[in-house]
Amino acid sequence: MLSHSLPVRVSLAVGAGLALLLLYLLSHTNHLPSSHFTPRKDTLDADALEHVFNSTLGFQKIFVINLPSRTDHRDTLSLAATLTGLEVEYVDGATEFDEGLLPPGGDPAKIGKGSIGAWRAHMNVARRIVEQNITSALVLEGDVDWDIRIKTQMHDFARASRQLLAPDGLDHDLLISDFRSDIAANSPYGDTELWDLLWIGHCGSRFAGGKNEKVPVGKVVIPNDQSVPEPQHLDFEYGEKDLLKDYPPHTRVVSRARMNVCTLAYGMSQAGARPMCDGLFGRPTHSCISVQPQLFQHHRPVGPKSKFSGISDHGDGFNEHAYTRNIRWSTRINFDKLVYGQTDYIDSYQDGQEEPERQ
Repeated sequence: MLSHSLPVRVSLAVGAGLALLLLYLLSHTNHLPSSHFTPRKDTLDADALEHVFNSTLGFQKIFVINLPSRTDHRDTLSLAATLTGLEVEYVDGATEFDEGLLPPGGDPAKIGKGSIGAWRAHMNVARRIVEQNITSALVLEGDVDWDIRIKTQMHDFARASRQLLAPDGLDHDLLISDFRSDIAANSPYGDTELWDLLWIGHCGSRFAGGKNEKVPVGKVVIPNDQSVPEPQHLDFEYGEKDLLKDYPPHTRVVSRARMNVCTLAYGMSQAGARPMCDGLFGRPTHSCISVQPQLFQHHRPVGPKSKFSGISDHGDGFNEHAYTRNIRWSTRINFDKLVYGQTDYIDSYQDGQEEPERQ
């Protein structure tokens, strides 16, 4: 397992706090339809599942939140997107905002300006989704990374998401091989009036099933997924390790979200964006699907750790080796291979090898 000094990890948790306010209700999900919004039926055809292989992974748009000053993040994310067949649009990270407009419970003194800016940037994306009547969008932060096989991974995730959103619900584990092809949907991931958020990039998650939670506990299990590292390589950060305890190696599990941390990557529907633009508290709980291990994660390049983020303190020191937690065929680590057309990709977490400790 990767290890990290406690002060840095705590500061990162605080730094992620305000962005989480944006999605507070979505991490306490239930099985109710999200709203009376009627999606645009003309955006996808009957074979919507196959649209996951297009340049926006089956969403109408892919938005990337990036601070204008972090041209390095934009350079490398644009390259990663191009090399894996994705098309993205940038939304500037917020640097000017009124702290008095924070949601209830947001204390600027405790949260910090960087995290307030992150919250405002995510809100700006939600507003754009509403203003442009976008059926669904994938939202990424500017320093994320993903596996070269992201489209295949998202295809499996889409099949699982459809199962979880089926009208008859799911209260038990189901293998991905038992996928029901008769579930109609207007998006690869299920009808957009049935889901608000697809939380596929995070710093830790838990399976549904906590006390006093009216959340379906069913999960869709993807076994023998060779893009999942062996247990000794997995880093759950702020989540729980039930995936290791309950499932064999190389297993990915899709479930209702619970207690997710960090908004690294998420799909948002029009139905999910509208309530976000009308306040936070006092709303019905929403429908949110997540996955363990995550499909998108922060990339940590070689260089000073102080430059990892423009909003969080990662401490001093120098990162000797580039890494992306839980991503085997990292797109960023394989830039040279992809640019020059080589296919002997670097596997960051090879089977049978112990993971060196990183501080």
